[in-house]
Amino acid sequence: MKKLRAAFIGMAHIHLNNLSHDFASYPEFYEIVGMADVPPYTEDELKTRIKLNAPSDLDIKLWDDYRELLAQDIDIAVVCTDVKDHAAVVEEILDMGISVVAEKPMAMNMADAKRMYRAFKRNDAELFINWPIAWFASFHKAKELADSGIVGKVLRVHYRSPSTRGPYPLNEYTPKELSNLWWYKHERGGGSICDYACYGCVLSTWFTGKTAKRVSGMKKNFFLPFSDVEDYSVFTVDFGDSIGLIEGSWSTMNNGEIATGPVVYGSEGVIVADRFKPEVKIYKDLVPYKPSPTPNEVYLPEDNGESLALNLMKHFRGGEPVCELLTPDFNMKAMAAFDAGMRSCESGQIEKAYDPFDL
Repeated sequence: MKKLRAAFIGMAHIHLNNLSHDFASYPEFYEIVGMADVPPYTEDELKTRIKLNAPSDLDIKLWDDYRELLAQDIDIAVVCTDVKDHAAVVEEILDMGISVVAEKPMAMNMADAKRMYRAFKRNDAELFINWPIAWFASFHKAKELADSGIVGKVLRVHYRSPSTRGPYPLNEYTPKELSNLWWYKHERGGGSICDYACYGCVLSTWFTGKTAKRVSGMKKNFFLPFSDVEDYSVFTVDFGDSIGLIEGSWSTMNNGEIATGPVVYGSEGVIVADRFKPEVKIYKDLVPYKPSPTPNEVYLPEDNGESLALNLMKHFRGGEPVCELLTPDFNMKAMAAFDAGMRSCESGQIEKAYDPFDL
């Protein structure tokens, strides 16, 4: 079978390093033609992005013009621009008939997401959204258990970001250096909401199986006086007969003994998963006003080694469906919660979620 010719478009996102290594792991299926940044950027910005995000141990050609790279008979483009540029760049590439993987989150707002979705629908090329959590075995086991009804009806889904002070250690860079990066610019999609709250929107949408109806959001800036982005955010998502509670934080000191989640509260029990532990716990004993009992069941799902590049290889080579979390239809549903939460943080009001398919 002919190899898929892959290109990395945009060098702004820190996940570029992991994604390029993932695709390079399957040389029998992918030919990485090159990578190129998307203007506008200064020479210093490009040097910084190469230093922080590009793989130093892979021999990948760096192109000056991303459109010239896309003209090299490319089959699939992995978009790692800042979030603000997703809509324009993804639309342009899809209209060229090239399939696209867009780095998470799908877009900064529902309007941009709909622009991407319309481009996907009018072309034969495919669109995927990369979510690293899509490959966590414990998350999939938790979802399987929730769908089985083992804890009854899903009432609440909790998620919070892990221990972090942002994408780059604050003690290793000066405020001036960080302020020049898009991660610390609100207008470019920087901040903890686009970095971490988006995961909670995806997980709560996935576990409830519903599309958000309305969201209450709040954001704070605790540690970044040099920036206009938030380093803490919290969303309460109304799914109608269930809710999502989401914390997206760059101000988390440590994890303590509380799982980052997802923690799924059902009418008859609780499911606890954690990205750092290969186990899923089930609690079904109601013991009021006493310390939590020991779990009734503990599952240890095996990591099957799945990754974005492998999942797409199976899809393009054998016609297998991709993981649901990658699909544009699912991501449009998750965008309903994300977009309403973003708007609520700005307005200070509970915001109604937009219909993601009212195009």
